[in-house]
Amino acid sequence: MADQNDGMSFEILAASIRDIRHDIPLLLSVLANKFEQALPERVHVTRHSGLFTRDNSITSITLEFDNVHYMLKHKAGRLEPLRQKVVHDVVLKTETLSFDDWIAEVLQQLIQESDHNENIRNMLDRFLTS
Repeated sequence: MADQNDGMSFEILAASIRDIRHDIPLLLSVLANKFEQALPERVHVTRHSGLFTRDNSITSITLEFDNVHYMLKHKAGRLEPLRQKVVHDVVLKTETLSFDDWIAEVLQQLIQESDHNENIRNMLDRFLTS
């Protein structure tokens, strides 16, 4: 079960993420690294690649929960935070969120999941401490 210290840790993490949100490549790199380490089976990171390019920048991050997917896309120098309602692998609805709402919902989803799943709880501990 999540305790008050976890809530504080999440708030500190959310604040630090908000601090770097104007440096989109850095933000995406930090989030991708954290999520890939902590939640490898729930995150999909798409990187820009090409035959003659050295640019390996991140173009999107997707976090998959049971019926909701959270996507953070990098398009034309801007972030596009999205929430998708998903049933049986079919996207029923896609909504654009503000970045602050997106990060708050993702962290809230992680807290809720950690209350019911010890594996997620352990992953969150790694997410916060890595």
